[in-house]
Amino acid sequence: MHRRKDGADKKKIMRKLVPLCVAVAVLLVMGVIISLSIDQNTIETESEGTEEDELDDIVEINGIRCIPKKNLKSYLFLGLDSQGESEAVAEYEGTGQCDTIILLVVDEGADIYTMLPLNRDTMTEVDSLDEDGYYLTTTVEQLSFAHTYGDGLDISCENTAEAVSNLLYDQQIDGYASLNMDAIEVLNHLVGGVTVTIEDDFSETDSSLVQGETVTLTDEQAMHYVHDRMNVGDGTNESRMRRQSQYLDALRPLLVEKREADSSFALEIYDSLEDYMVTDFTRNGFINLAADLLGCEQQESPTIEGTNAVGESGFNEFIVDEDSLAEVVIDLFYDRVDDDE
Repeated sequence: MHRRKDGADKKKIMRKLVPLCVAVAVLLVMGVIISLSIDQNTIETESEGTEEDELDDIVEINGIRCIPKKNLKSYLFLGLDSQGESEAVAEYEGTGQCDTIILLVVDEGADIYTMLPLNRDTMTEVDSLDEDGYYLTTTVEQLSFAHTYGDGLDISCENTAEAVSNLLYDQQIDGYASLNMDAIEVLNHLVGGVTVTIEDDFSETDSSLVQGETVTLTDEQAMHYVHDRMNVGDGTNESRMRRQSQYLDALRPLLVEKREADSSFALEIYDSLEDYMVTDFTRNGFINLAADLLGCEQQESPTIEGTNAVGESGFNEFIVDEDSLAEVVIDLFYDRVDDDE
């Protein structure tokens, strides 16, 4: 999936349908639910190559020699700081930032998957586009801004995918899905509320969320829990990302339970959230995934370390630690080569 900067092959503005993997669950942040899904029908098993072929594939990342893993697929899921149904924008207004950015990496051969959360404030190279997808320039800015360029739909998602790919040493992104913040309350309602223990101080944003209490979140509370950052706890994006992971862990078994009780539940989610989604997945993939990924084992999510600082613009900037970034990328996408090879 590659966007052409010359605009000769512009992506369609039409919003497509999104598949949702109820087995993997949905991650929400800044009022946005992130659908974690994969079209297993698109995954093809590659034949094993010879040792000589593998040695030809050796690459060096941050001074470490390694070989790309086979049978991997990567899918990008975005939670947007916008409300209402997904629609094209007439002009760039700085809206529609990504407040949740998750890369789902699936090892089809090993039947495992890993979710890599990416800090929205990560400073990296981002392409600026106009609303028709024409390339303007490349600047170093927060990763979250990649989606604000383009049409607000597929072009914006592809621009974000390209920025993520570049950040992760040019890894291939095989698909994307984004959701607007209104979808949070919809999903929370479908599962009858998600139960969490409140670990941060929400007294200034939602006094009903009392620190230390275990609460089954109402739809409105769920929105606050995954959306709010300012005046909550230490106010950092890292804390919000922790709450997102906590919500996801509690949400997943509820989705699995409902999917096992009712095979049509996946389509119920699809119908309820369709208007808030943008994706390049197929509807057929949505139908299959609820069953296909039940057999996959989730791995612990890695963390890319870095430092926070306030930039000249007054906004927070997250500067990744290059050694940490390289380690995460190698662990997810490569096998290390022994020094004696």
